[in-house]
Amino acid sequence: MANSKDVVVTGVSTGIGWGTTKVLVSKGFRVFGSVRKQADADRLQREFGNGFVPLLMDITDADAVHQAAQNVGSMIGDRNLVGLVNNAGIVVSGPLLYLRPSEYRRQLDVNMISPLVVIQAFAPLLGTDKKRQGPAGRIVNISSSIVSQKYLYNEAHRLYAASHYVGYL
Repeated sequence: MANSKDVVVTGVSTGIGWGTTKVLVSKGFRVFGSVRKQADADRLQREFGNGFVPLLMDITDADAVHQAAQNVGSMIGDRNLVGLVNNAGIVVSGPLLYLRPSEYRRQLDVNMISPLVVIQAFAPLLGTDKKRQGPAGRIVNISSSIVSQKYLYNEAHRLYAASHYVGYL
């Protein structure tokens, strides 16, 4: 796809990531979408066809993210990506009294740290590498509407909102 508009979207197996991918592919974009399971990669490849390229990776694995960025770079040649959509996220819910700290750390890792890793890995493909051609790409961080709510229902919602606030900035 020599003249394609290329975008990376994380967390495309369901929800907002899937919907974003569907819209972008229907508008002629080529989407490099992250999934954690081969079954999801296969399903989405069948569903979206040639406009979708699966990136099999867990965004909490920095080495896998950097490898995916290298793979995308080799596929797009000397052109910049049009954009990066940081969408992948999780929610850990339950009463704080029973929530294990390791579960909350995982939520923070996925929702706050991993978007940073993804941005840093793909930044050269978005225009920080001046040897690449085309305008700089845009970064979109998907958050949750819960972070803008004045009153949150319980402690777990507050923790989730805190872990997703990074995308709201």
